[in-house]
Amino acid sequence: MVSRPSLPRTLVAVLLVGSLLAVALAVPATASPRPIAVCSPCDRGFTSAAHGHGMDVRIEHSTATMNVHRNGSATWTVENQLNDSAAEAFAANASLRQSVAEEAIWVHDARLLSTSVDGDTVQLRYRTPNVAGDAVGGVLRVDYFRDDPGVMVYTDLGADRLTVVAPDGMVAGHALPGADVSENGREMTVTSFEHGGDGPFVTFVPEDDPLAPLWSPAAVALPLLPVVGRNLLLLVAIPTLVFAGGLRAVAWAVSAVGLDPADAHPDRRALGVVALGVLALVHPLAPGLFALGGIEPPLLAGAVGVIVLGGTLAVPAVRDHLSLTRLAGLVGLAFAVTVAVGFVLRAASGVHVGDHVVRRMLLTLPVYTVTLVGYAAVHGRLRHALATAAGAFALVLVTTFPILSQGGTLYFLGVVVAVIGAVGGVVVGIPLFLLGHGLPDPAGGNRRGDTGTTAGGGAPTDPD
Repeated sequence: MVSRPSLPRTLVAVLLVGSLLAVALAVPATASPRPIAVCSPCDRGFTSAAHGHGMDVRIEHSTATMNVHRNGSATWTVENQLNDSAAEAFAANASLRQSVAEEAIWVHDARLLSTSVDGDTVQLRYRTPNVAGDAVGGVLRVDYFRDDPGVMVYTDLGADRLTVVAPDGMVAGHALPGADVSENGREMTVTSFEHGGDGPFVTFVPEDDPLAPLWSPAAVALPLLPVVGRNLLLLVAIPTLVFAGGLRAVAWAVSAVGLDPADAHPDRRALGVVALGVLALVHPLAPGLFALGGIEPPLLAGAVGVIVLGGTLAVPAVRDHLSLTRLAGLVGLAFAVTVAVGFVLRAASGVHVGDHVVRRMLLTLPVYTVTLVGYAAVHGRLRHALATAAGAFALVLVTTFPILSQGGTLYFLGVVVAVIGAVGGVVVGIPLFLLGHGLPDPAGGNRRGDTGTTAGGGAPTDPD
Protein backbone atom coordinates (compact mmCIF):
# COMPACT_ATOMS: atom_id res chain seq x y z
CA MET A 1 0.00 0.00 0.00
CA VAL A 2 1.30 3.41 -0.96
CA SER A 3 2.26 5.62 1.97
CA ARG A 4 2.08 9.36 1.46
CA PRO A 5 3.46 12.17 3.59
CA SER A 6 1.11 13.28 6.31
CA LEU A 7 -0.13 16.78 5.57
CA PRO A 8 -1.85 17.18 8.96
CA ARG A 9 1.48 16.71 10.73
CA THR A 10 3.05 19.42 8.60
CA LEU A 11 0.14 21.74 9.26
CA VAL A 12 0.37 21.10 13.00
CA ALA A 13 4.09 21.90 12.94
CA VAL A 14 3.52 25.10 10.98
CA LEU A 15 0.71 26.17 13.29
CA LEU A 16 2.86 25.45 16.35
CA VAL A 17 5.72 27.50 14.97
CA GLY A 18 3.34 30.28 14.02
CA SER A 19 1.87 30.35 17.52
CA LEU A 20 5.30 30.53 19.15
CA LEU A 21 6.33 33.29 16.78
CA ALA A 22 3.14 35.22 17.46
CA VAL A 23 3.76 35.04 21.21
CA ALA A 24 7.30 36.27 20.69
CA LEU A 25 6.22 39.19 18.53
CA ALA A 26 3.42 40.09 20.93
CA VAL A 27 6.00 41.31 23.48
CA PRO A 28 5.77 45.10 23.57
CA ALA A 29 8.59 46.97 21.91
CA THR A 30 10.79 48.95 24.23
CA ALA A 31 11.99 52.48 23.82
CA SER A 32 15.32 53.26 22.24
CA PRO A 33 18.14 52.70 24.73
CA ARG A 34 19.84 55.80 26.11
CA PRO A 35 23.59 55.98 25.42
CA ILE A 36 25.48 57.04 28.55
CA ALA A 37 28.99 56.90 29.97
CA VAL A 38 29.96 54.46 32.72
CA CYS A 39 30.59 57.51 34.90
CA SER A 40 28.00 60.03 33.72
CA PRO A 41 29.00 62.86 36.14
CA CYS A 42 32.56 62.56 34.81
CA ASP A 43 31.52 63.60 31.33
CA ARG A 44 28.36 64.58 29.45
CA GLY A 45 26.12 64.26 32.49
CA PHE A 46 27.99 67.01 34.34
CA THR A 47 28.47 69.39 31.42
CA SER A 48 24.84 69.00 30.28
CA ALA A 49 23.54 69.69 33.78
CA ALA A 50 25.78 72.77 34.07
CA HIS A 51 24.70 74.09 30.69
CA GLY A 52 21.10 73.70 31.83
CA HIS A 53 21.90 76.21 34.56
CA GLY A 54 23.45 78.64 32.10
CA MET A 55 27.06 77.78 32.95
CA ASP A 56 29.97 77.39 30.54
CA VAL A 57 31.75 74.30 31.90
CA ARG A 58 34.67 72.37 30.50
CA ILE A 59 36.06 69.25 32.16
CA GLU A 60 39.82 69.32 31.76
CA HIS A 61 40.45 66.01 33.56
CA SER A 62 38.30 63.57 35.50
CA THR A 63 38.88 60.56 37.73
CA ALA A 64 36.46 58.26 39.49
CA THR A 65 36.74 55.63 42.20
CA MET A 66 34.04 53.00 42.62
CA ASN A 67 34.12 51.31 46.03
CA VAL A 68 31.97 48.17 45.91
CA HIS A 69 30.40 47.01 49.18
CA ARG A 70 29.37 43.57 50.38
CA ASN A 71 25.69 44.56 50.38
CA GLY A 72 25.83 45.10 46.61
CA SER A 73 25.93 48.91 46.65
CA ALA A 74 28.82 51.09 45.52
CA THR A 75 30.10 54.48 46.62
CA TRP A 76 31.52 56.68 43.89
CA THR A 77 34.03 59.49 44.34
CA VAL A 78 34.33 61.71 41.27
CA GLU A 79 36.86 64.48 40.84
CA ASN A 80 36.36 66.82 37.88
CA GLN A 81 39.04 69.37 37.09
CA LEU A 82 37.17 72.34 35.55
CA ASN A 83 37.96 75.59 33.82
CA ASP A 84 38.70 78.35 36.37
CA SER A 85 35.49 80.34 35.94
CA ALA A 86 33.29 77.29 36.47
CA ALA A 87 35.27 76.16 39.52
CA GLU A 88 34.95 79.63 41.07
CA ALA A 89 31.20 79.70 40.44
CA PHE A 90 30.72 76.31 42.12
CA ALA A 91 32.90 77.31 45.06
CA ALA A 92 30.77 80.42 45.63
CA ASN A 93 27.38 78.74 45.26
CA ALA A 94 26.88 75.45 47.13
CA SER A 95 23.22 75.10 46.13
CA LEU A 96 24.13 75.45 42.45
CA ARG A 97 26.86 72.84 42.88
CA GLN A 98 24.39 70.52 44.59
CA SER A 99 21.78 70.91 41.84
CA VAL A 100 24.25 70.33 39.02
CA ALA A 101 25.73 67.30 40.78
CA GLU A 102 22.31 65.70 41.30
CA GLU A 103 21.30 66.25 37.68
CA ALA A 104 24.65 64.93 36.44
CA ILE A 105 24.07 61.45 37.86
CA TRP A 106 22.08 59.60 35.21
CA VAL A 107 22.02 56.27 37.05
CA HIS A 108 18.60 55.22 38.30
CA ASP A 109 18.16 55.25 42.11
CA ALA A 110 21.58 56.83 42.69
CA ARG A 111 21.80 59.16 45.70
CA LEU A 112 24.13 62.14 46.00
CA LEU A 113 26.08 62.09 49.27
CA SER A 114 28.22 65.24 49.20
CA THR A 115 29.98 67.83 47.04
CA SER A 116 33.03 69.99 47.62
CA VAL A 117 35.48 72.22 45.76
CA ASP A 118 39.27 72.16 46.06
CA GLY A 119 40.88 74.75 43.83
CA ASP A 120 39.78 74.01 40.28
CA THR A 121 38.49 70.53 41.15
CA VAL A 122 34.90 69.69 42.03
CA GLN A 123 34.44 66.51 44.01
CA LEU A 124 31.14 64.70 44.34
CA ARG A 125 30.29 61.49 46.14
CA TYR A 126 27.23 59.40 45.39
CA ARG A 127 25.96 55.90 46.01
CA THR A 128 24.44 53.46 43.54
CA PRO A 129 22.40 50.56 45.00
CA ASN A 130 22.14 47.06 43.59
CA VAL A 131 25.23 47.17 41.38
CA ALA A 132 26.28 43.69 42.55
CA GLY A 133 24.79 40.52 43.97
CA ASP A 134 25.88 37.28 45.60
CA ALA A 135 26.63 34.38 43.28
CA VAL A 136 27.92 30.84 43.69
CA GLY A 137 30.86 30.13 45.98
CA GLY A 138 30.62 33.42 47.85
CA VAL A 139 31.39 35.37 44.68
CA LEU A 140 30.12 38.93 44.39
CA ARG A 141 29.10 39.57 40.78
CA VAL A 142 28.96 43.18 39.56
CA ASP A 143 26.32 43.70 36.87
CA TYR A 144 26.69 47.49 36.74
CA PHE A 145 28.76 47.49 33.54
CA ARG A 146 26.16 45.47 31.63
CA ASP A 147 23.72 47.17 29.26
CA ASP A 148 20.04 47.33 30.08
CA PRO A 149 18.37 46.65 26.69
CA GLY A 150 15.72 49.23 25.85
CA VAL A 151 16.80 51.48 28.74
CA MET A 152 20.45 52.38 28.40
CA VAL A 153 23.73 51.27 26.85
CA TYR A 154 27.24 52.23 27.91
CA THR A 155 29.20 53.87 25.13
CA ASP A 156 32.40 54.97 26.87
CA LEU A 157 34.10 55.30 30.24
CA GLY A 158 33.37 58.99 30.82
CA ALA A 159 36.28 59.43 33.22
CA ASP A 160 39.90 59.63 32.16
CA ARG A 161 40.58 56.97 34.77
CA LEU A 162 38.27 54.68 36.74
CA THR A 163 39.39 52.61 39.71
CA VAL A 164 37.13 49.84 41.01
CA VAL A 165 37.86 48.75 44.58
CA ALA A 166 36.84 45.35 45.97
CA PRO A 167 35.06 44.97 49.32
CA ASP A 168 37.19 44.14 52.34
CA GLY A 169 38.38 40.55 52.31
CA MET A 170 37.81 40.12 48.57
CA VAL A 171 39.94 40.38 45.43
CA ALA A 172 39.24 40.74 41.74
CA GLY A 173 38.16 37.55 40.00
CA HIS A 174 36.85 38.50 36.57
CA ALA A 175 38.22 42.00 35.92
CA LEU A 176 37.13 44.65 33.45
CA PRO A 177 38.66 44.14 29.99
CA GLY A 178 41.99 45.93 29.76
CA ALA A 179 42.14 46.59 33.50
CA ASP A 180 45.38 47.00 35.41
CA VAL A 181 44.92 44.95 38.60
CA SER A 182 46.94 45.94 41.66
CA GLU A 183 49.39 43.54 43.28
CA ASN A 184 47.07 42.85 46.20
CA GLY A 185 44.21 42.17 43.78
CA ARG A 186 41.83 44.61 45.44
CA GLU A 187 41.88 47.35 42.81
CA MET A 188 41.46 47.40 39.07
CA THR A 189 42.08 50.53 37.00
CA VAL A 190 40.95 51.26 33.44
CA THR A 191 41.41 54.27 31.17
CA SER A 192 38.91 53.16 28.53
CA PHE A 193 35.78 51.06 28.41
CA GLU A 194 36.06 48.05 26.13
CA HIS A 195 32.46 47.23 25.36
CA GLY A 196 31.69 43.82 23.89
CA GLY A 197 28.29 42.22 23.47
CA ASP A 198 26.09 43.46 26.31
CA GLY A 199 29.04 44.62 28.40
CA PRO A 200 31.32 42.79 30.82
CA PHE A 201 30.64 41.12 34.14
CA VAL A 202 33.00 41.86 37.03
CA THR A 203 33.45 39.46 39.92
CA PHE A 204 35.09 39.63 43.32
CA VAL A 205 36.04 36.43 45.11
CA PRO A 206 36.94 35.75 48.74
CA GLU A 207 40.60 36.41 49.41
CA ASP A 208 42.84 33.31 49.43
CA ASP A 209 40.01 31.07 48.19
CA PRO A 210 41.73 28.17 46.32
CA LEU A 211 38.55 27.54 44.28
CA ALA A 212 38.27 31.13 43.08
CA PRO A 213 39.36 30.20 39.50
CA LEU A 214 36.31 27.90 39.34
CA TRP A 215 33.68 30.01 41.09
CA SER A 216 34.26 33.18 39.09
CA PRO A 217 33.54 31.71 35.60
CA ALA A 218 30.49 29.92 37.03
CA ALA A 219 29.19 33.20 38.46
CA VAL A 220 29.49 34.79 35.01
CA ALA A 221 27.92 31.87 33.13
CA LEU A 222 24.82 31.35 35.31
CA PRO A 223 23.00 34.62 34.45
CA LEU A 224 23.59 33.95 30.77
CA LEU A 225 21.74 30.61 30.76
CA PRO A 226 18.21 32.12 30.43
CA VAL A 227 19.46 34.48 27.72
CA VAL A 228 21.04 31.63 25.77
CA GLY A 229 17.91 29.50 26.19
CA ARG A 230 15.64 32.24 24.88
CA ASN A 231 17.92 32.97 21.93
CA LEU A 232 18.19 29.31 21.00
CA LEU A 233 14.40 29.02 21.05
CA LEU A 234 13.48 32.19 19.16
CA LEU A 235 16.50 32.76 16.93
CA VAL A 236 17.44 29.15 16.18
CA ALA A 237 14.77 26.55 17.00
CA ILE A 238 11.72 28.29 15.53
CA PRO A 239 13.33 29.29 12.20
CA THR A 240 14.92 25.84 11.91
CA LEU A 241 11.51 24.20 12.40
CA VAL A 242 10.14 26.45 9.67
CA PHE A 243 12.96 25.40 7.35
CA ALA A 244 12.55 21.67 8.04
CA GLY A 245 8.75 21.94 7.91
CA GLY A 246 8.97 23.79 4.60
CA LEU A 247 11.12 21.06 3.08
CA ARG A 248 8.71 18.41 4.36
CA ALA A 249 5.86 20.35 2.74
CA VAL A 250 7.78 20.47 -0.57
CA ALA A 251 8.21 16.68 -0.40
CA TRP A 252 4.48 16.29 0.17
CA ALA A 253 3.61 18.71 -2.66
CA VAL A 254 5.90 16.94 -5.14
CA SER A 255 4.24 13.64 -4.26
CA ALA A 256 0.75 15.13 -4.33
CA VAL A 257 1.10 16.42 -7.89
CA GLY A 258 2.19 12.94 -9.00
CA LEU A 259 5.70 13.84 -10.08
CA ASP A 260 7.19 10.43 -10.88
CA PRO A 261 10.98 10.23 -10.42
CA ALA A 262 11.00 7.18 -12.69
CA ASP A 263 10.15 9.52 -15.58
CA ALA A 264 12.78 12.07 -14.62
CA HIS A 265 15.77 12.93 -16.78
CA PRO A 266 18.49 13.42 -14.14
CA ASP A 267 21.02 14.65 -16.67
CA ARG A 268 18.63 17.40 -17.80
CA ARG A 269 17.83 18.38 -14.22
CA ALA A 270 21.52 18.49 -13.36
CA LEU A 271 22.27 20.66 -16.38
CA GLY A 272 19.31 22.85 -15.45
CA VAL A 273 20.86 23.42 -12.02
CA VAL A 274 24.16 24.26 -13.72
CA ALA A 275 22.32 26.78 -15.89
CA LEU A 276 20.80 28.39 -12.79
CA GLY A 277 24.30 28.67 -11.29
CA VAL A 278 25.59 30.34 -14.46
CA LEU A 279 22.61 32.69 -14.40
CA ALA A 280 23.46 33.65 -10.85
CA LEU A 281 27.05 34.35 -11.90
CA VAL A 282 26.07 36.69 -14.73
CA HIS A 283 23.25 38.33 -12.78
CA PRO A 284 23.96 42.03 -12.18
CA LEU A 285 23.56 41.54 -8.43
CA ALA A 286 26.51 39.14 -8.36
CA PRO A 287 29.62 40.58 -10.04
CA GLY A 288 28.32 44.09 -10.67
CA LEU A 289 27.43 45.23 -7.17
CA PHE A 290 30.21 43.14 -5.66
CA ALA A 291 32.74 45.03 -7.75
CA LEU A 292 31.26 48.24 -6.37
CA GLY A 293 31.54 46.96 -2.81
CA GLY A 294 27.80 46.77 -2.34
CA ILE A 295 27.21 43.05 -1.76
CA GLU A 296 28.83 40.16 0.08
CA PRO A 297 30.22 37.27 -2.02
CA PRO A 298 27.97 34.31 -1.04
CA LEU A 299 25.96 34.77 -4.25
CA LEU A 300 29.08 34.56 -6.40
CA ALA A 301 30.76 31.75 -4.49
CA GLY A 302 27.45 29.94 -3.98
CA ALA A 303 26.77 30.02 -7.70
CA VAL A 304 30.10 28.33 -8.33
CA GLY A 305 29.21 25.67 -5.75
CA VAL A 306 25.85 25.04 -7.45
CA ILE A 307 27.62 24.66 -10.80
CA VAL A 308 30.04 22.14 -9.27
CA LEU A 309 27.22 20.15 -7.64
CA GLY A 310 25.02 20.12 -10.72
CA GLY A 311 27.93 19.47 -13.09
CA THR A 312 29.14 16.50 -11.05
CA LEU A 313 25.67 14.94 -10.94
CA ALA A 314 25.35 15.42 -14.72
CA VAL A 315 28.04 12.75 -15.18
CA PRO A 316 26.37 9.31 -15.61
CA ALA A 317 29.30 7.49 -14.01
CA VAL A 318 28.76 9.48 -10.81
CA ARG A 319 25.01 8.84 -10.75
CA ASP A 320 25.52 5.11 -11.34
CA HIS A 321 27.32 4.72 -8.01
CA LEU A 322 25.24 7.11 -5.94
CA SER A 323 23.95 6.71 -2.40
CA LEU A 324 22.79 9.13 0.27
CA THR A 325 26.24 9.04 1.87
CA ARG A 326 28.03 9.67 -1.41
CA LEU A 327 25.60 12.42 -2.30
CA ALA A 328 26.36 14.01 1.07
CA GLY A 329 30.04 13.86 0.11
CA LEU A 330 29.28 15.73 -3.12
CA VAL A 331 27.37 18.36 -1.13
CA GLY A 332 30.43 18.72 1.09
CA LEU A 333 32.62 19.09 -2.00
CA ALA A 334 30.40 21.84 -3.37
CA PHE A 335 30.61 23.67 -0.05
CA ALA A 336 34.40 23.29 0.05
CA VAL A 337 34.61 24.82 -3.42
CA THR A 338 32.36 27.65 -2.24
CA VAL A 339 34.67 28.37 0.70
CA ALA A 340 37.71 28.27 -1.58
CA VAL A 341 36.11 30.74 -3.96
CA GLY A 342 35.28 32.95 -0.97
CA PHE A 343 38.95 33.02 0.02
CA VAL A 344 39.94 33.85 -3.56
CA LEU A 345 37.47 36.73 -3.61
CA ARG A 346 38.89 37.97 -0.33
CA ALA A 347 42.42 37.82 -1.70
CA ALA A 348 41.35 39.62 -4.86
CA SER A 349 39.40 42.33 -3.06
CA GLY A 350 40.05 42.42 0.68
CA VAL A 351 38.08 45.63 0.99
CA HIS A 352 34.85 43.87 0.17
CA VAL A 353 35.35 40.53 1.95
CA GLY A 354 35.96 40.28 5.69
CA ASP A 355 38.01 37.77 7.63
CA HIS A 356 35.11 35.44 8.47
CA VAL A 357 34.93 33.82 5.04
CA VAL A 358 33.78 30.39 6.22
CA ARG A 359 31.00 31.88 8.34
CA ARG A 360 29.73 33.92 5.41
CA MET A 361 29.94 31.03 2.96
CA LEU A 362 28.04 28.90 5.46
CA LEU A 363 24.86 30.57 4.16
CA THR A 364 25.04 28.30 1.10
CA LEU A 365 25.32 24.97 2.93
CA PRO A 366 21.63 24.53 3.92
CA VAL A 367 20.62 25.15 0.31
CA TYR A 368 23.01 22.47 -0.93
CA THR A 369 21.66 19.96 1.60
CA VAL A 370 18.18 20.28 0.09
CA THR A 371 19.50 17.94 -2.62
CA LEU A 372 19.80 15.25 0.06
CA VAL A 373 16.19 15.80 1.11
CA GLY A 374 14.97 15.37 -2.46
CA TYR A 375 16.96 12.16 -2.87
CA ALA A 376 15.85 10.75 0.48
CA ALA A 377 12.19 11.54 -0.25
CA VAL A 378 12.37 8.85 -2.93
CA HIS A 379 14.98 6.42 -1.68
CA GLY A 380 14.44 6.50 2.07
CA ARG A 381 16.10 7.96 5.21
CA LEU A 382 14.10 11.17 4.82
CA ARG A 383 14.32 11.92 8.54
CA HIS A 384 18.09 11.75 8.39
CA ALA A 385 18.21 14.07 5.39
CA LEU A 386 15.83 16.54 7.01
CA ALA A 387 17.91 16.46 10.21
CA THR A 388 21.06 17.16 8.18
CA ALA A 389 19.47 20.11 6.38
CA ALA A 390 17.99 21.46 9.61
CA GLY A 391 21.36 21.12 11.36
CA ALA A 392 23.09 23.04 8.58
CA PHE A 393 20.49 25.82 8.80
CA ALA A 394 20.74 25.95 12.61
CA LEU A 395 24.53 26.26 12.29
CA VAL A 396 24.05 29.31 10.08
CA LEU A 397 21.76 30.90 12.68
CA VAL A 398 24.10 30.16 15.59
CA THR A 399 27.02 31.77 13.77
CA THR A 400 24.94 34.73 12.54
CA PHE A 401 23.13 35.87 15.67
CA PRO A 402 24.83 36.75 19.00
CA ILE A 403 23.44 33.90 21.09
CA LEU A 404 24.89 35.37 24.31
CA SER A 405 23.30 38.78 23.75
CA GLN A 406 20.25 40.01 25.64
CA GLY A 407 19.12 41.80 22.49
CA GLY A 408 17.90 45.34 22.07
CA THR A 409 14.87 47.08 20.67
CA LEU A 410 15.19 45.29 17.31
CA TYR A 411 15.56 41.82 18.83
CA PHE A 412 12.31 40.41 17.46
CA LEU A 413 13.12 41.81 14.04
CA GLY A 414 15.97 39.30 14.07
CA VAL A 415 13.45 36.52 14.69
CA VAL A 416 11.38 37.68 11.72
CA VAL A 417 14.47 37.90 9.51
CA ALA A 418 15.50 34.37 10.51
CA VAL A 419 12.04 32.98 9.69
CA ILE A 420 11.98 34.82 6.36
CA GLY A 421 15.44 33.38 5.67
CA ALA A 422 14.09 29.90 6.39
CA VAL A 423 11.25 30.34 3.92
CA GLY A 424 13.64 31.85 1.38
CA GLY A 425 16.04 28.92 1.79
CA VAL A 426 13.24 26.47 1.04
CA VAL A 427 12.17 28.37 -2.07
CA VAL A 428 15.72 28.79 -3.39
CA GLY A 429 16.42 25.12 -2.72
CA ILE A 430 13.48 23.76 -4.74
CA PRO A 431 15.56 23.22 -7.93
CA LEU A 432 18.10 21.24 -5.90
CA PHE A 433 15.26 19.26 -4.27
CA LEU A 434 13.97 18.32 -7.74
CA LEU A 435 17.50 17.38 -8.78
CA GLY A 436 17.85 15.01 -5.83
CA HIS A 437 14.30 13.74 -6.36
CA GLY A 438 15.14 12.64 -9.91
CA LEU A 439 18.43 10.90 -9.18
CA PRO A 440 18.36 7.12 -9.70
CA ASP A 441 18.94 4.51 -7.05
CA PRO A 442 21.87 2.35 -8.21
CA ALA A 443 20.35 -0.62 -6.38
CA GLY A 444 17.12 -0.51 -8.32
CA GLY A 445 16.60 2.46 -10.59
CA ASN A 446 14.16 4.93 -9.11
CA ARG A 447 12.23 2.30 -7.16
CA ARG A 448 12.38 1.30 -3.53
CA GLY A 449 12.39 -2.48 -3.45
CA ASP A 450 12.99 -2.62 0.32
CA THR A 451 9.52 -1.35 1.20
CA GLY A 452 7.54 -2.48 -1.80
CA THR A 453 6.70 1.13 -2.68
CA THR A 454 7.37 2.60 -6.10
CA ALA A 455 8.74 6.12 -6.33
CA GLY A 456 5.88 7.06 -8.58
CA GLY A 457 3.42 6.23 -5.83
CA GLY A 458 4.41 9.12 -3.64
CA ALA A 459 7.12 9.83 -1.17
CA PRO A 460 7.78 6.68 0.86
CA THR A 461 7.61 6.21 4.58
CA ASP A 462 11.00 6.38 6.28
CA PRO A 463 12.47 2.96 6.98
CA ASP A 464 14.46 4.43 9.88
